[in-house]
Amino acid sequence: MVRDYLIIGAGPAGLQLAALLERDGRDYLVLERGSGPGTFFTKYPRHRQLISVNKVHTGYTDPELDLRMDWNSLLSDDPELLFSRYSEEYFPHADDFVRYLADFADRTGVRVEYGTEVVRVSRADDGLFTVSDAAGR
Repeated sequence: MVRDYLIIGAGPAGLQLAALLERDGRDYLVLERGSGPGTFFTKYPRHRQLISVNKVHTGYTDPELDLRMDWNSLLSDDPELLFSRYSEEYFPHADDFVRYLADFADRTGVRVEYGTEVVRVSRADDGLFTVSDAAGR
């Protein structure tokens, strides 16, 4: 199968890129080794608290200024899809972030194949990349 874009990993960066490609109607797929988005955050950080602050009460009424203070939310056209709605803790729990990423993936409709471990990426002379998973696909 040939895709214009292939994203490896359904962490925050992979989901953000996928959401933008989905919004723009692009041909893409995300491959994620874990069983859901953001599985890195199910184990790390070990102390289970994020070090990126969650500024729920910024004092601003302008949504643009609020977003500049928000270190955890991904960008979307949905004003309700903000991490500050998942936790009011200044240093939020990592499980809240995992729940947020799962909801972000669902609500933005990103196309992700979970349980797909990429084991090889190679580039042919024509410039095209070939990606192989652990199942030999």
